[in-house]
Amino acid sequence: MKKVLQSFFAPTLGLVLALLAGTTILVCLGESSSVLWEALYNVCFTDFGLGYTLFYTTPYLFTGLAVAICFRCGLFNIGGEGQLYLGAISVVVVATALPGLPSIVAVPLGIATAFLAGGLWGGLAGWLKARRGSHEVIVTILLNFLAIALVNYLLLYPYDNPHGQNPETLEIGESYRIPTLHTLSSWIGMPVFESTPANVSLFLALLMAVACHFFLFHTSRGFELRAVGQNADASRFAGIRVSTQTITALFLGGGLAGLVGVNEVMGYHYKVVEGFSPQYGFTGIAVALLARSSPLGIILSAFLFGILQNSARELEFLSERVTKELATVIQGILIAFVAAQYYWERIYLHLKKRFQSRRQPA
Repeated sequence: MKKVLQSFFAPTLGLVLALLAGTTILVCLGESSSVLWEALYNVCFTDFGLGYTLFYTTPYLFTGLAVAICFRCGLFNIGGEGQLYLGAISVVVVATALPGLPSIVAVPLGIATAFLAGGLWGGLAGWLKARRGSHEVIVTILLNFLAIALVNYLLLYPYDNPHGQNPETLEIGESYRIPTLHTLSSWIGMPVFESTPANVSLFLALLMAVACHFFLFHTSRGFELRAVGQNADASRFAGIRVSTQTITALFLGGGLAGLVGVNEVMGYHYKVVEGFSPQYGFTGIAVALLARSSPLGIILSAFLFGILQNSARELEFLSERVTKELATVIQGILIAFVAAQYYWERIYLHLKKRFQSRRQPA
């Protein structure tokens, strides 16, 4: 219990300091200090606000896991943005090619296609790293540009929606759509999250977090992947195929990022809209770092980032002085304070050491 409390000290201190910093900025702008707290209350404790918070939490869960599983293998996956774009467009491609499938087949097919598309794109970076020695950071960044350019071409030309005014694809059929949490809760007679886009892909994201934890810490393959991340040379001498684990980690990371397409296409827009991702892939890096690459810890970390994402939108609505850009700045400050947990831990350990030294008898 003592270790658990210590692990919560740093993020809690960071969150408190972040809230104080955000409140100070609002006061300096002439805004009431209660606006930030009202925004946080609305996004956490109201039916509408919590629904949107859970909706934002879902892609952060996927991208956080995509980064974390690569971190465990000693790899830095910055390609989540391109991987999730390909996962999203792949759902539209398969739904357009096979429109007449029943839901019991179409939904699993759409999920599998999104995972496979993102996984192959991530696996390509893994192959270049393992076989050609290319640095995964450079490769995944460049693949982001290629993926986004390819998706933009597909939504503007082959899969363009002729009835839409904005750059977007055709809508997927009803059989490929997954229910919202409001629809699901209405089936059991307890309707919640009305008029929000939160959908059952949240449960898929939670399932993936549990599956990643089991894979990493309770399977031999997961042990080998983590061993490579700890020491690739020692793993190679122990008979572990480092190249195979490299490709596997980036394939799994890409597949997890590709599942963002399930949330966005199968559960919300029902099509790919240009620029639908507010940098989910890059924010997933911060989500994974805050959780220390723990798949179960990412559940809490992603929820926190979902709160921050939603509170920025809520701040803009509640205050006349807070613009969209300023709300993003405040959100960035909150993220910076919370993510600086290692610095707060050093302060905690320093204060603890000084306190213990004073208690010792001379």
